[in-house]
Amino acid sequence: MKMPFVRVAGGAVCVLLTAVCGSMAKADVPSVTPPPAQAPLVTPLHDADIVYVLTGPNGQHLHQRMRWTSALWRQRVEPEGSATIMLTDYRTHTLMVLDSTNHTATVTSAPGSESFATPGTPAAGFWRNLGQGRIAGEPCTIWESADSDSQTTAFCYTDDGLMLGATHGGRPVVEAVSVSRAPQPVEIFDPPPGYHRVDPQR
Repeated sequence: MKMPFVRVAGGAVCVLLTAVCGSMAKADVPSVTPPPAQAPLVTPLHDADIVYVLTGPNGQHLHQRMRWTSALWRQRVEPEGSATIMLTDYRTHTLMVLDSTNHTATVTSAPGSESFATPGTPAAGFWRNLGQGRIAGEPCTIWESADSDSQTTAFCYTDDGLMLGATHGGRPVVEAVSVSRAPQPVEIFDPPPGYHRVDPQR
């Protein structure tokens, strides 16, 4: 799952582990250690509630809350100080922008949803493992990739698919400050009662 504030480009990478077993009379079969993962899991394997601090180009900081429901494959993003909430449905590839001032829900195609990695599937593209990190008290693996303008981007992902931090061109852009794996109520991933749908102007 790609977060709205970070873009990554690349082709598909698939890692398959195969075992070949043959009968060997009176011989020991050595144990085989699986090779390390070649790409991170980038979609949470379970419900999650993460608060991030985003760093802008001029050093300004903004909090943003991201919640995920594994039952529906939906994401809810709430930027600090904004009247809008973004609901992304990765099964239908739609983005719904809620306006809490006017009680409207604007539905469009979700940008980047075609590259969505289903839970448990390693991310597409070329990734380089840079070792281990720790953010918000959580261990994570640092993975390096490149975005659409070929600048180096490094992400820190947990083994269960939570993105905890990212740097772009060596500059910090996002870092988790709190992480929860508590079950999320599914109703928060739909518009509240009383909201009406509007189509975006073309």
